[in-house]
Amino acid sequence: MSHILREKGLSLAEVLLAAAIISVAVLAIVGLFPTALQNVRYGGHMSQASSLAQEMIEMIRTRPFAEVSSYNNLDTRLPAPGGLTAPVLAHFNRWTTDVAPANPAGALPQGWGTVQVVENALGLADLKQVTITVGWRESGNQTITIVTYVARYG
Repeated sequence: MSHILREKGLSLAEVLLAAAIISVAVLAIVGLFPTALQNVRYGGHMSQASSLAQEMIEMIRTRPFAEVSSYNNLDTRLPAPGGLTAPVLAHFNRWTTDVAPANPAGALPQGWGTVQVVENALGLADLKQVTITVGWRESGNQTITIVTYVARYG
């Protein structure tokens, strides 16, 4: 009676080859983490900038049609221009604080915002075009711009 001995297990060469393949796969996956983190951070900043632009649009829409023009040429990097009404100045100061807060943790890096108002948009006296731009510094200058129209109603 002959017994054929069958060895169970893996040879040293097989183990080394499997370890090498697993190492290459793990290194490739680990190499994706910095890129993924950068993309998540950029997406968060885009979302935050969009929210800040929408915030200013909503503040402008709460004002009477005649006051919309007083928001023209506002820039958070500059001091508030003289002659602003108290509500417009309060809106501008609040927005400036939101765009570039004193405590920058969690804020847009070097964030800024501008507002431009065009009278008689599309040739209509009862329509104003409002352009809100929010920018920040991340791998160069990044901006998001939202354009909306405010109409006289009533």
